[in-house]
Amino acid sequence: MAAVVERQTFILPRAVAPDVEVFAIGDIHGRADLLRALLDQAAREPRRRDRRVLVFLGDLVDRGPDSLGAIDLAIAAAEQIGAQESIGLMGNHETMMRLALDVSAPWDVALDALASWLRNGGAATVRQFQDFEAAPGGAEELLTVIRVAAPERVRRWLAGLRSHWRSREVLFIHAGVNPHIELEAFLAAPWNTPLTELDEDAHWAWVRWPFLESAQGPGGFSGLFVVHGHTPNDARRNASHADQIARFRLNLDAGSGLTGLAKMAVIRGDEVKVLTALGPTNRMLERD
Repeated sequence: MAAVVERQTFILPRAVAPDVEVFAIGDIHGRADLLRALLDQAAREPRRRDRRVLVFLGDLVDRGPDSLGAIDLAIAAAEQIGAQESIGLMGNHETMMRLALDVSAPWDVALDALASWLRNGGAATVRQFQDFEAAPGGAEELLTVIRVAAPERVRRWLAGLRSHWRSREVLFIHAGVNPHIELEAFLAAPWNTPLTELDEDAHWAWVRWPFLESAQGPGGFSGLFVVHGHTPNDARRNASHADQIARFRLNLDAGSGLTGLAKMAVIRGDEVKVLTALGPTNRMLERD
């Protein structure tokens, strides 16, 4: 059973609004057990501000065994933890998933998104949509089948996802920002850019190295501190939250798909408490 095993407290160089406490949850990747442990802990947290806001940083789905369970937990989470607002942000995995399922997307764009989605762990989610007695005859048949089989609650959840959310001087976003692109223009990038035309460095759901390698000065990212996910542990063995915070960002992607770890940050003013949930690794789950 997953449980919260670690708590660390830090001071940020920026603050959220004084009347709000923010619970931000990093990439879950189908690990409903880890999400349940974090939400159970959030529900036990004493309320210290007038408003409680829950933010999911994206990549709730794929790779792990129970993406639908994770979505259902997210849908019900505001009531569970007593939050006035629950905000779902769109990660690159939700982007691929929504592009594939969107009946208004051009057929070739949807097929390309489906192929990318399946290559990146989407097959685990597709199997929850439809228990195939026989494998579909090809990509076009598979896309047709899963568009019919996708639950309506999943479509509604996808449609409600945002690119970002901000409280005062703290920006919440899936992948990060590109410090070489004007912030408002960067945040305005459309979610449904065809993957064949995508410049990952210029998109909030995909950007990686221009953001991670940036050493921001005291001005931060256009004056903001960034809470994000997308790159497990900064793709480093020795990543530390203290180092990230010095660079005006906090990464809550703990690589749940492989590590069995997931993170949640509780932010009040300029104080952040980072909680880590631990459960079985996916390899252990596959053996079970």
